[in-house]
Amino acid sequence: MPGRGRPPAVHPGDGGILEAVAELAASAGISEDELTEIVGRAIVETYRRLVVDDPGLTARVDFRLGVHDVLRPDPAGGETVMAPLTGDAARQAAQAVRGAVLDRLRNAGADRVISEATTHRGELIDAIVESPAGGSWYLRAGDTTVVLPPEEQAMGEELAPRQHLKVVILEGRRRARDAVVVASRSHPQLVRLLLEQEVPELGRGQITIRAIAREAGRRTKVAVEAVDPDIDPQGACIGPHGIRHRAITSQLGAEQLQVVRFDADPARYVANALIPAPVLGVELDVETRTAHVTVDPAKLSLAIGRGGENARLAARLTGWRIDITATEPAAEAPAEEPS
Repeated sequence: MPGRGRPPAVHPGDGGILEAVAELAASAGISEDELTEIVGRAIVETYRRLVVDDPGLTARVDFRLGVHDVLRPDPAGGETVMAPLTGDAARQAAQAVRGAVLDRLRNAGADRVISEATTHRGELIDAIVESPAGGSWYLRAGDTTVVLPPEEQAMGEELAPRQHLKVVILEGRRRARDAVVVASRSHPQLVRLLLEQEVPELGRGQITIRAIAREAGRRTKVAVEAVDPDIDPQGACIGPHGIRHRAITSQLGAEQLQVVRFDADPARYVANALIPAPVLGVELDVETRTAHVTVDPAKLSLAIGRGGENARLAARLTGWRIDITATEPAAEAPAEEPS
């Protein structure tokens, strides 16, 4: 029985059909049994199309001897070897064999891409921008083609060929003739992995990320908590003189990154989440899960943020609806009348 692994060399003298797939077969990565079936099926289909349309036809293919025959069952229970294809018919059969093997190789390559993408889903990889394609961008990561579709791009981020990018693997996606790895620049996992890459305390479990709220390309808020009480979680993520923070934001383009101290007290957590705006007070309505926040009138626009961005991200980070109002200015005391 033929075994798995590298198919044997193909010998000449078979009319060109087996020679046509010798080089492809050597790197196919499929079993000899399967390769024999593919070649035989292509030969039989060509014979039925060009010579005689008999559903009983079968093929005998022997790579070791470098021969192939088309067989037809006879009434006595045996098989008759049909006349070999010649001329243009032989060339068409060779093309059919070559096409069938190429299709199998493409499918095998697509299967490998899907498998690799599934294995490495959610991982951070380095990629180089190659070219645009409609709204998407093609990237290259080693020998792998990576696609960054429009919905996975960061808002306002401008890419250029040969630019280096950090991306997160999402999935493998089949196309008409192959498969590609789909990656993201907008997924919150990108920020998480960049933090883990730069902050060793996260890898050692001394700090944990409690939540991430992201508007890719604009602003991200990350809530962190120290498991080790001797560690300042914000300070560890920012690093000495902000070095860790800058290393992370350098991979995010114009996007701002704000590190928030998580607090088990929801009121303090909400106040922390509204940085950089200072909060004067927080009252919680547990029934409606609304945090009523008061700030200085001069800080109201800072607390809300452009287009409500700061308050919106703080709400997503904490899980509380946030209602922000400014304190009333203190009333001036009436002037005393002269006596």
